[in-house]
Amino acid sequence: MTKRTTVTLDERDEQTLATFADPERAEWKALVEVAAELGITVKPGSSEATIIRALLRAGAKAIQEEALERGYAQLAEIWDEVHDRAEANERRRRRERVAPE
Repeated sequence: MTKRTTVTLDERDEQTLATFADPERAEWKALVEVAAELGITVKPGSSEATIIRALLRAGAKAIQEEALERGYAQLAEIWDEVHDRAEANERRRRRERVAPE
């Protein structure tokens, strides 16, 4: 399913879009690589919609990764409180029993 939506861009947004849409800029090259990893083909002459979609997905991915990092940091702070050494030892024993030789 696809959805067409209207997005209002201010001057700063338009400048950002122009920067990432310029094949002469380093930002363009980075966007092309990141977009390809996300399944989006960006090439010279790509539409504004394609550039915006690539930026949206790249931004969302970066924010998701940041959220995970924050979660890992919170877990690290409480790890000693929730970590059960006996449980960890049992998991290790189970892995050793099923490990191929």
